Amino acid sequence: MSMRWYVVKAVSGRESSIKELIHAQIKGRKLEAFIGEMLIPAERITEVKRGKKVSTERKLYPGYIYVEMTLNNNVIDTIKEVDGVTGFLGADPRNPDPLTVAEAEQIIKVAKAQSPEEQRQALVQIPFQLDDMVKVKEGTFAGMEGVVAEINAQKGEIRVMITVFGRQTPVWLEVWQAEAVA
Repeated sequence: MSMRWYVVKAVSGRESSIKELIHAQIKGRKLEAFIGEMLIPAERITEVKRGKKVSTERKLYPGYIYVEMTLNNNVIDTIKEVDGVTGFLGADPRNPDPLTVAEAEQIIKVAKAQSPEEQRQALVQIPFQLDDMVKVKEGTFAGMEGVVAEINAQKGEIRVMITVFGRQTPVWLEVWQAEAVA
């Protein structure tokens, strides 16, 4: 049986220590062959606090640990017995649902991104193409329609050409501020 990605629900704020505890329990019971990688996707944020630049790490999915493993009862029981683990993601507690291949690839891409720009690009999916008609959902131009003229995947933004008073006006929008016109 091949390894698949599963989601372990853990106490929020303790993901890193729980990951280490899981690793120690698996090693202690000699089940390492059934466990691959364990990921806790996080992003680095640099902000200014009290006049100094402070770099912190923020969990993208608080309370979740992504584990690549071969499913068997020993591994499930070992992970569930770890202090701080509340279970697996899925309807059946004895048979957790694995992530789809696409979901797993997305999580891996986000977790292993080298820079914040790469991470944002992996996180933000742009559902528009050039020359698509979109409607602005929020902001000054809410309710107006325009054509996508440019896409900036790194920033998760699109430039839309909107007609205001008979003239084409470029407007930069974040992806969530626009919707496709049917």
